[in-house]
Amino acid sequence: MLSTSFGNPQSNPELRSLYEIILLPPLNHLQDYFLRVIAILSGYFSIKYSALFLQNPQKDSLHVEALYGIEKETHPLTCSSQKGTIGKVLGSRQPMVIQNLSQEPLYEEMMKSQKRIEKIQPPLLCVPLITDDESMGVINVNSLYGPAHGFVEDFQFLSILSAILSPAIKNYHQKTAAPRAKDGRPKAGSHLLDELLEQKLVEVLNKIDPYVETKTKMKIYNDIIRLVEKILIKSALNRVDHVQIAAAQFLGINRNTLRKKMKELKIKAR
Repeated sequence: MLSTSFGNPQSNPELRSLYEIILLPPLNHLQDYFLRVIAILSGYFSIKYSALFLQNPQKDSLHVEALYGIEKETHPLTCSSQKGTIGKVLGSRQPMVIQNLSQEPLYEEMMKSQKRIEKIQPPLLCVPLITDDESMGVINVNSLYGPAHGFVEDFQFLSILSAILSPAIKNYHQKTAAPRAKDGRPKAGSHLLDELLEQKLVEVLNKIDPYVETKTKMKIYNDIIRLVEKILIKSALNRVDHVQIAAAQFLGINRNTLRKKMKELKIKAR
C-alpha cells in the first residue's frame, strides 16, 4: 500500500511507476503521452480502462482527449461539466467515486445499450486535474487497490499522479488545442494568427534603422504588405498542388483576384 511502503523505491510499485512517468520523454501528442502514462501504470496495477477529459474554454462541457482500453468509436466523447459526479469533482477539486454508471450523464446512454462495454465497470474513480488552482479536467480510471477503507489508498496515489500530470497535460493542450466554439467546433485561430504575425513583424522592424528608412524612402509598409501577400499565395498554391481554384478557396478570395495578384507579384503558374 502507498501509505505503508512509500519510502522504499525498489520495493514500491507506486514510486517506481511515478519515477518512470516523470522520466517520460516529450511526445508529439497528448493522447500518446496519456497512453504511455497508463501503460506504465498498467505494468504495476490492473488497469482495464481510463479516460482523460478536458474542459472547453466556456467550462460548460468536457471532451475526450485520450482513452485507454477502449476505442473512441464506442465511447461517449462529450458530456456536461456541471452534472453528475464529474461535475462535483470539478467543482470541489476533490476525487470521488462513480458508483452507479447508469446515473452518470457521461455513461448513462452507454449503460442502456445492449452492447455494454465490459471494461467499463463500477466503481470508477474520478480524479481532478488542477492547474493554477482551477480544475481543467478529470481522469476516470478503475480502482487500483479495491474498495478497502473507501478507496483511501487509490486517492492518495492518484492525487500525487494528478499533481505530476496536470502541468504536463496543460502544456500539451496549450500547444495543440485550437480555440473552440460553444458547439465544440474549432474557431478560426485569428487571435493566434495575430500573435504570430505580430511577433514576426516586430522582429523584422527591430532590424530596421528608422533613420535609414526615412532617408532612403524604403516604403517599408508597401514592401511588407507585398511580401506577406506573396508568401500567402505561394504557400496556399503549394498546399493544394497549384490548383488555383482550391488555393483561392483556401485564401477566401475569388479566382480572378488570385490570378491578378499572381500577375502583380510575378508568381508563376504551373
